[in-house]
Amino acid sequence: MTNIEKNKIPFNDSLSKSIFLSEKLVRPKRDWRILIILFAVFLIVSIGFDFYMYQQVSSGDMYVDVNRSDVAIESLKKSDLQKILDNFDNKKTIITTLKIKNLVDPSI
Repeated sequence: MTNIEKNKIPFNDSLSKSIFLSEKLVRPKRDWRILIILFAVFLIVSIGFDFYMYQQVSSGDMYVDVNRSDVAIESLKKSDLQKILDNFDNKKTIITTLKIKNLVDPSI
């Protein structure tokens, strides 16, 4: 047998003949057209949906409107703010005292 005879595909089966020889099953030009058309349709639908969502968000219709007069802004009280600052100062002093002490390394 020569190399040419080995590389030939045997066409004994009718299914293999229809797959390899039929132009109805394998047509790259048609397949590429279908892919490009599907891509274009998906792209247009995606851009349309994104534009719709942008319009909804920018107009404020997407979220529930709350009457501004009903919303009360709570201001910080000076005493509460001073308590928070004192708490941070206490933690800072505790940390500095712990750093100064000679602590024993537990891994030794």
